Amino acid sequence: LFRSFYATPGAGKQEIRIAYVLNSEELRKACNILKEAVIVYNERKINVR
Repeated sequence: LFRSFYATPGAGKQEIRIAYVLNSEELRKACNILKEAVIVYNERKINVR
């Protein structure tokens, strides 16, 4: 999916895109969800080793 967005080969593999949102409260909620997801992901990654 990222390949169709970036002109530079390989770019975007470890990046996310955040769009401008008119409803800042919805963006805040989405960021909090993303934050929690990253925490859970990192905990799982540590426990696998």
